[in-house]
Amino acid sequence: MVSASEALTLPGSISESSAKQLPASVEVLMRTTYDLLQDCILFAIEKRSAADFIAWRSASFAQYSNAVLELPALVRFAVPAHVVERLNREFFCELEADIRDKGLAAFGSAVRDQAMFTAWTLRKISELLSQMPAPGNDLSGEKTEEVSKMFGEFISHAIWTRFHLHCLLTSLRVNKALYPEPLEAILEGLRPAVNAYALARRILDVLVPLQEPPVEPVEWDDEDRCLLAEATRDMLGEAC
Repeated sequence: MVSASEALTLPGSISESSAKQLPASVEVLMRTTYDLLQDCILFAIEKRSAADFIAWRSASFAQYSNAVLELPALVRFAVPAHVVERLNREFFCELEADIRDKGLAAFGSAVRDQAMFTAWTLRKISELLSQMPAPGNDLSGEKTEEVSKMFGEFISHAIWTRFHLHCLLTSLRVNKALYPEPLEAILEGLRPAVNAYALARRILDVLVPLQEPPVEPVEWDDEDRCLLAEATRDMLGEAC
C-alpha cells in the first residue's frame, strides 16, 4: 500500500539534485515512463470534443493506470525510502506552485481553485497512505477482505483523478489551451478525489484503529460522599 502513495506522484519531473541520488537505470526508467505518459496526456488534451476525449481516455486509461502503479514498486526496490519521500515532496510542491502561479491565467479562477483543491487532496491522501502498514495476520479474514475491497475502489478513484489532473497540469505547462467540452469532462474527472480520500481514511482506521484512552476509576472520599448525599436529598425534595 505504501507504493500506492508514489502512484499519485511518480513518475514526475525530476530535479537535478534528486537525479543525482538515483541509480542511472532508475532515472532512465522514470524519465522514459514520464515521457510516455506525457505523450498519452498530450493526445488527450488535443481532442476538440468530449466524445473524442472520452474515446481516447477509454482506450488509454488501462495502460496509464498500469504504468503509474507498477513503476513505484520498481523504484522502491532500488532507491532508498528517504529519496523516494523527497521525490514525493518535490512533486507536490511543484504541482501546487504551478497551479497557484499559472493556473489563473491558464484556466480562470474556478478551474484553478478546483485544481488546487484536487492537488491538496492527493497530497493528503499520500500522507495517509504513508502511515499505513501492510495488512497483517492480526486482521480477521473478514477485515482483510474489507480492506482489499476498499483498496481496489480507492485505487480506481485515485488514479482516475490523477489522470485528469495530469491533463490540466500538462495543458498548463505546455501552454496548450483546452477545448470547452474536454475541459468539462476533465473537471468531472477530478471529483473522485474526495471518494479516494474517504476510502484512504477508512482503510487507515481499519489497519490502525484508534485506541480508546483508559478510564481511571473515580476514588470517592468522605466529603464527596456527603456532597452526593446532599445533592440527592435536594433532588428528591424538588421531586416531591
